[in-house]
Amino acid sequence: MAKKRFCDFLIKFRWLVIVLFAVLTIASCVMIFFTDVLYDLSAYLPSDSDANIGIGVLKEEFDDKGMAYVAVKNVSRAEANDLAVKIGGIEGVSSVVYVEMQNYVDGNAMYTVSFDDYDSTKGCFDTMKRITEYMKEEGYEAYYTGQSASSYFTKLETEESILKLGLVIVAVILVMLVFTSKTYFELVPMVITFGVAVALNMGTNFFFNIAGGISYISNLVSLVLQLALSIDYSVILLHRFMEETALTADVKTAASDALGKGITEICSSSLTTIAGLISLVFMALPIGREIGIALAKSIVCSLASVIFLMPALLTVFARPLVKTAHKSFVPDVKKFFGKVVTARKVIVPLFIVAVALAGTGQFFNEYAYNMNGGSMIIKNNEAIEEMGFGKINSLVLIVPKGDYAKERELARFVSSHTESVDGCNALAYIELADGIYLTDEFGEEELTNLLKSVMGNMGTSFEQPARECFRKALAQKYPEGGVNELSLLDILSFVAADEEYSDMIAPFKGMLEQLEYAKNNLEGENYARLTFNISSGVESEETFKLIKDVKAGAGNFYDEFYITGESVVCYDMAEYFPKDNLVVSLVTVFAVMAILLFTFKNLLLPLILILAIQGGIWMNFVIPFLTGGSLSFIGYLIINAVQMGATIDYAIVLTNRYNTIKNNFHSPSDAMAEAQNLVFPTIITSGIILTITGLALALLSSGVVAKLGSLLAIGTSLSMFIVLFVLPSMLLLSEKAYDKCYFTNIFKFGKKRKSDVVPAVAATEESSDESDE
Repeated sequence: MAKKRFCDFLIKFRWLVIVLFAVLTIASCVMIFFTDVLYDLSAYLPSDSDANIGIGVLKEEFDDKGMAYVAVKNVSRAEANDLAVKIGGIEGVSSVVYVEMQNYVDGNAMYTVSFDDYDSTKGCFDTMKRITEYMKEEGYEAYYTGQSASSYFTKLETEESILKLGLVIVAVILVMLVFTSKTYFELVPMVITFGVAVALNMGTNFFFNIAGGISYISNLVSLVLQLALSIDYSVILLHRFMEETALTADVKTAASDALGKGITEICSSSLTTIAGLISLVFMALPIGREIGIALAKSIVCSLASVIFLMPALLTVFARPLVKTAHKSFVPDVKKFFGKVVTARKVIVPLFIVAVALAGTGQFFNEYAYNMNGGSMIIKNNEAIEEMGFGKINSLVLIVPKGDYAKERELARFVSSHTESVDGCNALAYIELADGIYLTDEFGEEELTNLLKSVMGNMGTSFEQPARECFRKALAQKYPEGGVNELSLLDILSFVAADEEYSDMIAPFKGMLEQLEYAKNNLEGENYARLTFNISSGVESEETFKLIKDVKAGAGNFYDEFYITGESVVCYDMAEYFPKDNLVVSLVTVFAVMAILLFTFKNLLLPLILILAIQGGIWMNFVIPFLTGGSLSFIGYLIINAVQMGATIDYAIVLTNRYNTIKNNFHSPSDAMAEAQNLVFPTIITSGIILTITGLALALLSSGVVAKLGSLLAIGTSLSMFIVLFVLPSMLLLSEKAYDKCYFTNIFKFGKKRKSDVVPAVAATEESSDESDE
């Protein structure tokens, strides 16, 4: 009765519901423009990870702003020097470091550009845009790398792909809905309902701003998968409504009855999907929790739109819905599937062998942890490497400052890994002459003797100015006295800042500016920064070995140290992945198992259904191993949850329909063929939409999102194939066994009659039809 009163209430106040959703939709559309989208996924590391702690120390100690490397091809030396000044004049650029001796290679120039704003902010993106537009307008062939450039290109690619993806997916959904429709006009209320659901979902992403924003992966994937995963809900309700209008002329009664009969099925359909997605919330990596919440929220928004808004729309559009009814376009496939199940004694053993092999093989996968894998990023990095500047991938060590000798020993230790490290930038490691370092300290006499030994007879003429310079620099740094030595760095910094020496240092101005930039960039109030360039791949075996060695070896020099960088981020994610993988897999399976136990009240059936879908998951994940490719770890975790949570519905649909009608047939094979024929339209509608959604992601996106799309497309296709072609044979061969495993038999709650059927908890409209067709 409560359900009936609820449905009648919604229909009675349908115009109020429509107005309320209209207001919420408008508000959500406004909030979309104020939602902060994050493109630097290093922010999603666990708070206790080495990379995240290191990033925090860098921000606090050095106040690092955005930074990018700009490589310009085919410029003369004069042009390169002039261009450094022009780049420095672009709005949003705080400084440009360019030293011809180091940054000009084979007619190509490399600039280190620092920004006024922090990385991944609007100001940083605007500055990157101005730089790229300036280079293009002036006719320079320029390439970009560094974290700010990577974030910028990720943003560009994401924005470009959203519109394309939306158009493709909407077109596919419309075509499939027409193919499986019962009335032409049904697209109108469906499109409105979906539009509202998408707006609510995207708008409520605004609340992620509390945690700093939503990642571009969650923002994009939740939008795309919302369309593909929740299509069934509106199909269930609409087809229920069409059935009720055939029984009564009162559209209000029809809408209320349709909602009353369909609401349990709609909610049940969403449970397995939400259960799979919520498993991501238990990950240690914050990115998993965010994606799980974002995707689950998208399903809830669709659910709310279908339950509350769609019945009101159906009453409004009742007349055109009835008038445009047509015959089904879906072919009858009963005979075909009847022939398939005759081979069940061959199909099931082959499937079990395939599952065993796939389950074993997928454990040998190599996983990819790099989030900066977009095509624009890769293209720029490859071009810069070809220009002669090598790979640019920084490994950063942060240590307490003050002991230059110890810093130098640490730098030598890390640099000794010559197979992985090809450069070091640390104050204590800058060598001005053979055996003479920038941070070495000298007294007045030692300094003048050094000048004589280095400059020969010319050193004598510089002796008196050098003595005067030393005394002034010493007095400035230690006005209280008591100290008689200065480092070369202190002396050079003094000379660069004193106008008295401006003419003398003019030929060395660029080098002195770089030294000053290095000092500010490498030494803070409490810590010093040592930056190494990694020549091996971002997440190669050699790089990960290097990070492991550095973590172990740095402890021999310092009790306190921090390590970070792009490769360290990948290394940390690799460290957390095994635990997260186990958690997501177990939570997903147990959550789905609980739902299936409640649905079928049977101990064996859930195991059979989970084996079918898990088999498809393992077959999906063994493909990268067989092809020699790597598997995106975040794509693996998401698809592991989505494929189980979403496609288990297909298995529920078929099993429930077979158990409902099997007592009406003399032959179990005939009953199964009929069940397959009845659920075929529903499974292919949802399955094809989800598959093409994955293909669209794979083809129209890049990097992590594209890899995720490939897994989604292949995984859904496999699940669809297994449910239609393998699961029927598994059910027929195990029927006698699972018939004995109903709770009523095992726990003696009562005698189970042959006429008893499984409650109609289904993922689609087809499973809810209680006819005995």
